[in-house]
Amino acid sequence: MTEYDASPPETPARRFTVAADGTIHGDDGADGRLAASLRYACRVAGQLEFLTGAGDLEWVSTVSTTAVTARVGWSDAREVTLSAEVETGEARAPKEFTVVGGADVHAALGHCMQRVRQMLGTHWSAVITGDKRVVAAAVPQSGGAVLDAMAALPEVGVRALAVLGALEEPYRETCVLLDYTHGTMLVAAVGDHALYAFADKLDPRVVAEIVDEVRAVLAPGDVARADTIASGETRVEPLGADPAAASAPVPAPASTGVPVQQAGMRFRASQPREPRTSRWGRRGG
Repeated sequence: MTEYDASPPETPARRFTVAADGTIHGDDGADGRLAASLRYACRVAGQLEFLTGAGDLEWVSTVSTTAVTARVGWSDAREVTLSAEVETGEARAPKEFTVVGGADVHAALGHCMQRVRQMLGTHWSAVITGDKRVVAAAVPQSGGAVLDAMAALPEVGVRALAVLGALEEPYRETCVLLDYTHGTMLVAAVGDHALYAFADKLDPRVVAEIVDEVRAVLAPGDVARADTIASGETRVEPLGADPAAASAPVPAPASTGVPVQQAGMRFRASQPREPRTSRWGRRGG
């Protein structure tokens, strides 16, 4: 008797590229919408180099049932190029946490910032509300890096919200990871709000666990009523609102062009990372 494998067939990865002029090649599985929104998200995320000194955005990946991994390049004119892969895997059940009631939202926010730092080894982290108010932050404890971080956190947060807004929820169920030359930034939705943090390197499995914990502890309605510690005034043009603005180059220092390269986790692992420098309390080496 012949035995048959009753398990569903593995869905092959979809691959696509986006050239500097926005031309899309390949299949993103969404008639080009994912490619366009990912390009926009990378343009916004690329601006963080000027706020944090993190260097060029090099990779974007999402932790989600339908996960996206993209190698990011920059042309001489500072236009984004992408080589991306979309893979559909098994749905991940969020880890369950027992949350003790009674703590006010500020205590809950403080607890989450402490846990993010402990679990992920972040240099800084923050929570920003959907109306662009930073309501929690953990920054370097001393030196000029404290002032640098507090001054930039609102503007970084506004862009974190824009990245989440650009990508549809099925592609970023747990979080978005932005890999720069000098470290990695985590962006995760908490209702209409965002948790964002920066570290030398992040393990997606640990990130998923801490994001689950933060979401279990923080009630979005309570976060919306939390006191403001800083606010962002920058308006990031929404995707599709102004095609001319969306295609305009992001101002940046002159840079050598980076060609479109192969994407996917197997290629990502082989990419060298430059030594990380110190800013906002980052460790050197």
